[in-house]
Amino acid sequence: MKLERSFYLREDVLTIARDLLGKVIVTRNGQDHTAGIITETEAYAGVADRASHAFGGRRTLRNEQMYAVGGTAYVYLCYGIHNLFNIVTNVKDVPHAVLI
Repeated sequence: MKLERSFYLREDVLTIARDLLGKVIVTRNGQDHTAGIITETEAYAGVADRASHAFGGRRTLRNEQMYAVGGTAYVYLCYGIHNLFNIVTNVKDVPHAVLI
């Protein structure tokens, strides 16, 4: 079952992170399909969270996607070698995200 956008628009990023556990994530690229079960999540509570890219209201080209509407993908390169996938939560301009 596909999750509705309202799932991601909730205020409590910790609850969303817990609720994502066990969900299946599916990608499609042309005729290629991949899928996997979400087994680990980390919640980042925006401007108040010291571990967040948006801590203190920081807004850069790198983290701009964190300020998008909930349900948006936020992918960034870590240490120059790892692409990390996050799902933005909450409403536009509230930079909460869940690392998958």
